[in-house]
Amino acid sequence: MKYTRTLLIIVFASVAQLFYGQERYTISGEFPDRSLDGEYVFLYEHSALVEEPERMKQAFKDTILVVGNTFHYEGTLKRKPFLVSLSCSKGRQFRYNTSFVIEPGDIQLRIVDWGSEGNVSGAPINNDYNAYIIECKKQVDKMLYLMRTKQEEEAMKSDARLNALFRDAYIRSTEGCLLFGEKYAQYPDVIRSWLAMYIDPINQTAGDEAILSRFLHVVDLMPEVERDILLAWREYRTELQEHMAKARALKDSLDAKWPRFIEVVPNHSLSTTENE
Repeated sequence: MKYTRTLLIIVFASVAQLFYGQERYTISGEFPDRSLDGEYVFLYEHSALVEEPERMKQAFKDTILVVGNTFHYEGTLKRKPFLVSLSCSKGRQFRYNTSFVIEPGDIQLRIVDWGSEGNVSGAPINNDYNAYIIECKKQVDKMLYLMRTKQEEEAMKSDARLNALFRDAYIRSTEGCLLFGEKYAQYPDVIRSWLAMYIDPINQTAGDEAILSRFLHVVDLMPEVERDILLAWREYRTELQEHMAKARALKDSLDAKWPRFIEVVPNHSLSTTENE
């Protein structure tokens, strides 16, 4: 009896050790129509920067079959949560992408139209991602769309209200990113790809010093290793920007001194004879 009890404890401990740190998650999605019935959609991890080819090679990738206008996926999370992009296409003219976070729990993705990102819910990080990132971004995109139409462009000349609405939407979107980043800085693979955009010296978005300092504060909240990687990446981008500026100045200087052949056309219109 004692031997049996000891054996059960050993087996339980082994199983617990095997599954420690591994948590189940599901993804249930719904599309606006059945146009992708029988097709596969693709999941790509969206945490690597452009200058990180090795991280890209090791990134999570998978496919999901669409049945009707829905899809379902089950997996085991063996690492910290991370951001993914769901991509699909139909022919040459149709491309669609939306993003969410893979985390433990039941993730529900609802795409109401092909022109905007899907709404995500059902798990804590995704609930916040939807509120702080997706919804705020939709408001910015909506204002941009309105401002690009002919009617709104004409209205902008006489009505500054639209400009103010866009500015307010942009500020809310930026604040949403900051709040989300501060809250989930312990999950670098959730925030690092879009956080890099805000601290990239080559990106015009990083020109506002007050906003930049707040996003750098989010970087400081990340685990030390990931923080140092992102800061090293920013330093590289700064050096790249300086190099590009010097190369551009050198090219402009060389272009200004470009040798040119000045063609001289003889003037044959002058008469060489005199009338007597």
